[in-house]
Amino acid sequence: MATEPVVPPEAALIKARRRDRLPPMGAAAAAAAATAAGVKMSAEGWRSIENGRYDGPPDKLAIMAQVVGISAEELAELGEREGRENAARAARLLESHLRQRAAAEPAVAASSLDVESTPEQVLRMILKGIDDIRAAPGLTAGQKSSLERSLMEAVVSSVGGQIVQIRTALEILGERSR
Repeated sequence: MATEPVVPPEAALIKARRRDRLPPMGAAAAAAAATAAGVKMSAEGWRSIENGRYDGPPDKLAIMAQVVGISAEELAELGEREGRENAARAARLLESHLRQRAAAEPAVAASSLDVESTPEQVLRMILKGIDDIRAAPGLTAGQKSSLERSLMEAVVSSVGGQIVQIRTALEILGERSR
């Protein structure tokens, strides 16, 4: 009698997130997106990892997580909580890939943003914005480039403004505690 494989928690999370997408993403579409992102996968390979028949290596888990929108932070927390080294390694790869991609973007590189110290969620939002700009129909390359620069200026200005507010609040609180 064959036993059902034990599904690793990272595989269960990937499967749940893929199915919870609106619209839901099939395994074939997910595998195609992973292949487009640089890790060759078939639909059967994707399902084998999701169903626990194959313990996915960190590089595949990282791309699978990226495809379904799992953050490196979320994957790292799962790896730590569940004692899953593959998930922890995948999280480090995912974060590294995100930071490398952000640093390679011309609009990001031209800004004063420090990619290494910027929170992952902020980098994800920036890259999503850049991707949306590039996918926008009817704009010239120059218009898209201008929008990307405007996005970065707005992000840096907003974050800079928040830092000033925080420093001011800390100074006021420091003076009150004296």
